[in-house]
Amino acid sequence: MAGLAGWHALRRGRRPDTLARELPVRVGALAVLAASAAGLADDIVEGNGLTAIDEPIWRFAVDHRTPAATVFFRVVTEVGSTVSMAVLAAAAIGYLVYRRRHGDALLVLIVSVGAGLLVLLGKSLVGRPRPPAAYRLVVETNQSFPSGHALASMAILGVLALLVGRALGPGPARIWLRGGVAVFVVLIGLSRIYLGVHWATDVLGGWLTGAAWLLLCLTVRFVYRDQARRRISADATASPADPGPDADLE
Repeated sequence: MAGLAGWHALRRGRRPDTLARELPVRVGALAVLAASAAGLADDIVEGNGLTAIDEPIWRFAVDHRTPAATVFFRVVTEVGSTVSMAVLAAAAIGYLVYRRRHGDALLVLIVSVGAGLLVLLGKSLVGRPRPPAAYRLVVETNQSFPSGHALASMAILGVLALLVGRALGPGPARIWLRGGVAVFVVLIGLSRIYLGVHWATDVLGGWLTGAAWLLLCLTVRFVYRDQARRRISADATASPADPGPDADLE
């Protein structure tokens, strides 16, 4: 029975080579995201590099404002605000705890709290001024880099899309869900540029940092769950007929 239980546990888990195969890819992607975010922050501090795109994009957004687009982007920015993301995360955590999915609840909690701390840390370290106040359509008083809306939506909506998509299983519903979330995250970032409260590189930095943080959390959980599955499989396959190397010590 123990051997059969172990076989089923292994069948439900990942293949033994999954960790060795996937971990380098995850770590490589994480390194690229983190390096890109750090390089962008350095460009902003030095006032060079990719910051050359900021003024042209900002000016284009200001010059092409319309009443309908302003209403649309005001709604998007409110729905995608850091407060809204915090409320959504709290509701998701409560639901997951109620369903006894404590691991998923802890994941959402860590992603959400970490995202908030990264926003505060980035704004404090870089200290970038926002675009000219005369052209802002909403009131913001803190620093500009990174965009809290972009970072929080990337991390929090990202993790929720992954969890809900996993529950839906493979198929069109999962594709539509994740595609819709991706489009909404992009719209949230664009709304901050359109409303005149962020430069384009603030939004890009938020996306990169949010994605890096989400990937780090998912990678740590991936390693932990892979090792846990291996331990369960090893324990379940242990048999009284195979007492192990320490049996002679008893």
